[in-house]
Parts: sequence; C-alpha cells; structure tokens
Amino acid sequence: MAVIPEEINGHVDRAFAIEFENELEEEWSLSDSQGNIHIVYYNKDILCPQIVYGWSRLSDFYGFKGDHNILFRYVGSAFSFF
Repeated sequence: MAVIPEEINGHVDRAFAIEFENELEEEWSLSDSQGNIHIVYYNKDILCPQIVYGWSRLSDFYGFKGDHNILFRYVGSAFSFF
C-alpha cells in the first residue's frame, strides 16, 4: 500500500471566483516579478474555490510556512503575483 501525501490546497477569494466565473480556466499560469512561472489548477467551484493542485510546489518554492496570503493581479487570462 502506497501512502500519498495529501495535497495542501490554496483558497481563492470567493468574490473573485464569482466575478470571473465564466473566464477562469482550470489551469492557471502564475508569474512573479522575477519571471518565475508556476502552473496550478483551480477547481472552478464558486462555493469553495481552491487551487487544488500545485499549491504545495508554489509554497515550497517561496518557503511559505502555515497560512500565507498572496496578492494576485488578474488581467484577462494572465495572472501575476507579488
């Protein structure tokens, strides 16, 4: 029996999810001000919007510990964060 570590999900602001419900795709490419690009997957659930895959890798890359807020900028189909 293989034990698979549980993926830690990132919560998405519900107001944002509702406002852009018809535009948001499942796969998001996130870029930072240094040009690093991270691919994450969004569950497209306006009741409980979350990044359901890729958040752990993003957290590890930046050394996030515990809960951490990220400010995203969404322009059309592009995301960037600070």
